[in-house]
Amino acid sequence: MRGALGDAIGRAAFRCLLRRGAVSVPELASDLGRPVEEIGAAVAELEKGGRIRLDAEGRVMGAVGLSVEPDRHRIDLDDGRTFWTWCAWDLLGIFGALHVDGVGRSTSPWSGASLEVRFRHGRPEPGSLVVFRPDDACRDRCRNLYLEWCSNINLFESHEAAEAWSERERMPGRALGLEEAADVASGHWEPLVGGLGR
Repeated sequence: MRGALGDAIGRAAFRCLLRRGAVSVPELASDLGRPVEEIGAAVAELEKGGRIRLDAEGRVMGAVGLSVEPDRHRIDLDDGRTFWTWCAWDLLGIFGALHVDGVGRSTSPWSGASLEVRFRHGRPEPGSLVVFRPDDACRDRCRNLYLEWCSNINLFESHEAAEAWSERERMPGRALGLEEAADVASGHWEPLVGGLGR
């Protein structure tokens, strides 16, 4: 589901996840001032499209790339909170929007190596790691954003590793340095955060 209601649900769920954890459909409906049945139907459609993730109890535990249950990439904030993200772009954007210190952890799809990025005030420390981002045309063809798009946006140990993986997987796109990627990604999440994480 795309459109105003889907966007509103994503924003509300993201903020709830950041503040207090998994959120139920009735809680979302209350936050949005909408009927539970309407929000429930919309959440089901969003889940089908890979835009929201639900836990076994039907609560939203992932939205707009942020998860409160283990997923592909891990965020350890210096204040003791831990979150996960659906892709490396989310990792950089959420850290940047929160303007916080912490460590992002991931695994290279090319080598299987464990990768870490230290963040200071939301900015990644300089290093050789890169983010591979598929061409936007790939996203436009996705039927399930989480499965088909997010799974292909990852951290790699180098440009060479990212390019080799891209060629092997026949996945068009490009690798960006952490600072360049963080500059772009942070802007996407800034309106969602609104000072909540600081």
